[in-house]
Amino acid sequence: MIKLIMLPIAIIIIYLSAFLLNAKPVPLPELPKQSSVLLMPLDSRPVCSTMVQKLGQLAGINVIVPPKELLDNYQEPADKEKLWQWLQNNAGAYDSSIISTDILLHGSLLRTRQHVATAVEQDDFFKELEKLPHTLQLSLFSVIPRLLVSDEIYPDCWYQWHLMRYSQLLDMVQINGDYAMTKKLLEYKGEIPAEILKKYTSIFTQSQGFNERLLAYLLQKTKNSKNMVNTQVKAEAATNSPLVIIGQDDSSPFGLPNITATNLEQKIHAYQLNKHAQLTCGADEVAALLLTRRYLQQKRWQPKIFLQFASPEAEFKHMPYMSDSTGACLRNQIELIGAKLTSTMDNADIIVFVHCGDDEAKPTASEARELKHLLASGKQVALIDLSANFEAEEMLLPELLKHAAPVNQLAAYAGWNTFSNSSGTALAQSVIFAGRLRELEQREAVQSFASDAKQTKEQQAITEQDKSAAIASLYAANLNFTIERMLEDYYYQKRIHPELRPYLESFGTTPTDLEPEEKQQTEYRIQERLALYADLLFWRSLSRTPFYTDTRNSYYLADLTVGAKLPWNRIFEVDLNVHSKFSCRPIQH
Repeated sequence: MIKLIMLPIAIIIIYLSAFLLNAKPVPLPELPKQSSVLLMPLDSRPVCSTMVQKLGQLAGINVIVPPKELLDNYQEPADKEKLWQWLQNNAGAYDSSIISTDILLHGSLLRTRQHVATAVEQDDFFKELEKLPHTLQLSLFSVIPRLLVSDEIYPDCWYQWHLMRYSQLLDMVQINGDYAMTKKLLEYKGEIPAEILKKYTSIFTQSQGFNERLLAYLLQKTKNSKNMVNTQVKAEAATNSPLVIIGQDDSSPFGLPNITATNLEQKIHAYQLNKHAQLTCGADEVAALLLTRRYLQQKRWQPKIFLQFASPEAEFKHMPYMSDSTGACLRNQIELIGAKLTSTMDNADIIVFVHCGDDEAKPTASEARELKHLLASGKQVALIDLSANFEAEEMLLPELLKHAAPVNQLAAYAGWNTFSNSSGTALAQSVIFAGRLRELEQREAVQSFASDAKQTKEQQAITEQDKSAAIASLYAANLNFTIERMLEDYYYQKRIHPELRPYLESFGTTPTDLEPEEKQQTEYRIQERLALYADLLFWRSLSRTPFYTDTRNSYYLADLTVGAKLPWNRIFEVDLNVHSKFSCRPIQH
């Protein structure tokens, strides 16, 4: 039986090998950098740092991050004093920044769940912030701590369920004051040790207090720009007014995080800061969204986005760890980056296809055909591919591969843990890709790809070949990013990770606290499995159809290798890098 299954696969590989051997290898030029931005990441995880840098490469923005040794390392917080020093030393050389307040106040995202910043620490934060050059445009983002206590925090995590229910019921009681609900709230409160409850509530009290100070700081800065007499200076000050984004870490429709968010929303309205401050869902993806916002501001472009949900119900689903529905979250993120929704698919710059699999909504052949049809229309299509139970069987990607959909033509793909993480990543990638393509299709924008700057004007004229090479490079770079997301979001998170955890535990290894030798052996196993899945994805789909075709050539993925390691001594996330080679075949007319 195995031989019968392997035979057609072998035939496909032999056929494609012969096909690719006839293709001409093509070295595509690197996308040029047009500007730079300083990034103070939320923490050292690749999704908060290197992924933003890769999106910056697509956007033509050089994203500068602090040296790794200054950042956090899992439960070891960042060196806040040295990070401030690094920021002060480098801020003068750049005109814009994206800064996580949490890493500078607490030391990392994880520390926001444990560390209650004192008034002195907060005072020091704002003193250091004032030292930054006034010419530096600040995009500050802060995160309201998560609803659930981390599993690694003892003894607090023993009361995780009780704390969560207390938090949710407290929010509900404040909304409607129901007697039965109030009684249940008091029952939960009575079961939680007083010191643990105080520690839990103090985290949110401190978060709200700090964010209120952040909004007051923003209010003062905007007032200063309004009070300036000189019109030109006033305009420049308004342009450089700080932006404040407040995210919500893993949450639910009710709870202390939502009480905090509601209070801060009211403060924003009271201060009339709606143009300078915004609340949003999520945490890890906020820096990528702010980078996208920065890119769109530079290009003075407002892309039109059409939301295509796999079913009418999908728009109103509350996915795990989300405080709002999928549709509300997407609309919030679209507003944050400065794009706009369109109600018609025909005039959309980007179509965002949303699949949210769960026990009732399994991926179907009709969904695969619909997405395949959208790709054939020539529109830029981004796919958000989610599973409520974090299971591979609920994801759409396998169904797309089964029906031979050209997934290498997607403008973006994302399907990792929470909805906001995935939607933010897919929006950032697709908007940047569509915007850069729009730039390159204007012939004058391709000038930086010319081989010799000292040529005469006649020689410097951009040929169609130059233009095609530039656009092919963009498509290739975007495809490389998409492949990384597929290998990490689907193959690692939904295939490898669920098998890896029980495998390690069977040997007495703790997946969230790997010893150095255990980490090395685990990385070897992950690398081995990912390499196999990368080969399968390459031969089954990615190499079979061109990812870009111009008037003369069709461009193909010719080779694919993947490298993976664990950024921290746990298996929750992986630091994954894909290296691709490309080829082209002349079109037979």
